[in-house]
This record gives sequence, C-alpha cells and structure tokens, in this order.
Amino acid sequence: MLVTGDSAELFEFGGFEFRPLAVPSRGSSEVLLWTVDVPEGGDGTPHRASKEEVFYVLSGSVTIQGQTAGAGDVIVVPPNTELSLTGGPARVLVATTVGIKGTLADGQTITPPWSV
Repeated sequence: MLVTGDSAELFEFGGFEFRPLAVPSRGSSEVLLWTVDVPEGGDGTPHRASKEEVFYVLSGSVTIQGQTAGAGDVIVVPPNTELSLTGGPARVLVATTVGIKGTLADGQTITPPWSV
C-alpha cells in the first residue's frame, strides 16, 4: 500500500504539527510512523508514552531528555519515561507501535489522534 505524505491529515497540538504516515487508519497494523514539525522555540508538553518511541531528526535540531539531536540523529525513549520535545525549527520522524497512549503531566491519559 502506498501512502503519500501529501495525503496525510494535519493535527496541531501545542503549536506542533503532526502528520500520520503509517497508522491503522492508513493500513498499518503494528508500526506507527508520523512526522512532527517543531516550531522555532517549540516547548512540548511534558508527557509519558506507554510505548518506546524512536525520534529521527530529518531537519533542524531538537532536545529530548536533555539530549540535543540534529539532522540524521536518533533519540530512543523507553516506555513510561517522561519527555518533552523542545527546540526547532525541525522536522522529526517518530516511530512506535500500535496502541500507544500518552499521559500528560496533569495525569490525563490520551490516545494521540495522529496514531489511530
């Protein structure tokens, strides 16, 4: 199945833009893949993800858990580890697995709408 980036729905959250590429609604049954555009000075919401997340920086640079990554770099975040994505401008490719949930700092648990 071919999934084009141009056909990816845009989701905005906290000034960040998410575009789902491989998610169940687009034919993926196990792996999730999306891009996130980080605005200049982006300061993401602190949260914990229920699954491991792999962040591959396509352009620009971001900081996650005190580690700064530039284009071509990868940061792997274990499940249930607090993180926030800061920096930018940048575009990041995120890989994880189906069923991911996020728990925000206020204790609210969400299913990211770009992951279904």
